[in-house]
Amino acid sequence: MMFFCAIMTDAVLLVYAYMGATLVKVAFGAPADMLRTTALAIAPFVGIHILCLAALEAYDFNKLRSEADVAFSALFGVLSGFVLSFVFFTAVILYYNPDIQVISRAVFLGAGFASCLILPLWRLWFTRRRRGRGEFKSRVLAVGSSARAEIAAASLERYSRSGHEIIGFISDDEESPTGENILGTLADLPRLAKELGADELLVMGEDLPHRHDQLLHLIEACEAAEVPIHILPGLYEAMVGRLDLYEIGGLPLVALKHRPISRAYGALRRCMDILGAVLGLTLGAPLLLVAAVAIKLNSSGPVFFRQRRCGFQGCEFDIIKLRTMRVDAEKESGPVWAAKDDPRVTAVGRWLRKQRIDEIPQFWNVLKGDMSLIGPRPERPEFMLIFTAQSPLFPLRLRMRPGLTSLSHVLGRYDSDPMHRLLYDLAYINNASFRMDLRILMATVKIVLVGRGAQ
Repeated sequence: MMFFCAIMTDAVLLVYAYMGATLVKVAFGAPADMLRTTALAIAPFVGIHILCLAALEAYDFNKLRSEADVAFSALFGVLSGFVLSFVFFTAVILYYNPDIQVISRAVFLGAGFASCLILPLWRLWFTRRRRGRGEFKSRVLAVGSSARAEIAAASLERYSRSGHEIIGFISDDEESPTGENILGTLADLPRLAKELGADELLVMGEDLPHRHDQLLHLIEACEAAEVPIHILPGLYEAMVGRLDLYEIGGLPLVALKHRPISRAYGALRRCMDILGAVLGLTLGAPLLLVAAVAIKLNSSGPVFFRQRRCGFQGCEFDIIKLRTMRVDAEKESGPVWAAKDDPRVTAVGRWLRKQRIDEIPQFWNVLKGDMSLIGPRPERPEFMLIFTAQSPLFPLRLRMRPGLTSLSHVLGRYDSDPMHRLLYDLAYINNASFRMDLRILMATVKIVLVGRGAQ
């Protein structure tokens, strides 16, 4: 509701800004037809501004963002929208309707100046009012050694603008928790978070991010309680890697949570999936026909092969591929991980795998919505159990819809180790962007053409 109301507020203010600037210009002698031109152009102008504001996070009213941060997002969004609106109107005049009454540059400058003032200012007022009403106050549970946790807690409570209150401490030592203020261990986190009404979790243990079992337990417990996690990084985390840092009460923090993709990026991904699937099935139809004939001539059995796979959030679906193995490939062995020079693969199947032609039917899974063009490769339920036992972080791959191709697909090998793929998959999930998707797609096309990456 807040998102919708903010968009409507901006839309109304932008209409007033452009129409008001035009009225002033007409009052000083400009042709009256300029009002009609502005009225016709106001809808695309507002749409362009709203898209720019959304892209620059001007509608993100998260309590971790300061008033200045939200206001500057709106300012840059208005400036971007102003420039694009001017370019759009100029293009329309030059190529579609050169006889229309032009909108004066003074109107654009006046509307832009008014918007640069009004849109950031109402966000400043709104954010400060919410903060004044106490909407941003948070009850925080601290995890880590008692001494370090108490120091961080004192800094947080003293300097936090939003009003953070430390309500207790949890030890990251499961064996022998010590400290007079310790309420329990990580195993007690779900119960304590519910009983104490915790809003956030602050993690101080420097070695906790390197304990996979505790890290996964921490993430699952906090997601179940809908409690966001903040990590106070140690020297190693601060020096190595690219951290998305922010601060609360003067403490440099890193968010430990899955970032859901934005509405705009999600819609763009789905449009790209549908377009890519239709294009892939259309262009791949002749190859599928040739491959079907080759499979039938090479070995007996069906052309297509269905297999259960784990999809988004663990929901299972049937993946469709061209059959590249013998019909009875797993009759005696049961589910077996594919290996290099796998004897179960037929001669035709080996060539189909090398050229990735066996993957073409999966465009149908993409079109249905079971898969996306890009994402972690879907695993079989049997293998998910095995790999999860090896690494508790393996189920994190299920946080994104599985893909026809992936970062691990283009940088790794067809028979690469699952734990090696996990590194690529988690890196993609936490850094997914349209730009990265395009790079992966181009790399996939290159692999298909030159035959690199699969055995």
